[in-house]
Amino acid sequence: MSKKKKLNKYAHLQEPQAIFDYHDRGELREEDIQSLAKDFIEESSKNGFQRLLIITGKGLHSVEGPVIRPFLLWYLHKLPQVLSVQTARRDRGGDGALEVRIR
Repeated sequence: MSKKKKLNKYAHLQEPQAIFDYHDRGELREEDIQSLAKDFIEESSKNGFQRLLIITGKGLHSVEGPVIRPFLLWYLHKLPQVLSVQTARRDRGGDGALEVRIR
């Protein structure tokens, strides 16, 4: 007899409503990272989204180590519409992604 997996009927309430991925965008300067993040946050806010996922990657292929994630951790906290920023759950990218909540 196999056990049925218990479904959480509220699981969808925590899912990201919009996702932005920095992969395959080439070499980015801080100004580029900032502009892309700002545009994504503003567009998400206009669409009424509150739960966002930003995929930064872990920076393993960067010569000088991670660039995007550390910059975003600093920058996102400065935006008035951002309520919180945290490392994503493991199944959503873990250290290679940020979960962002906005107003």
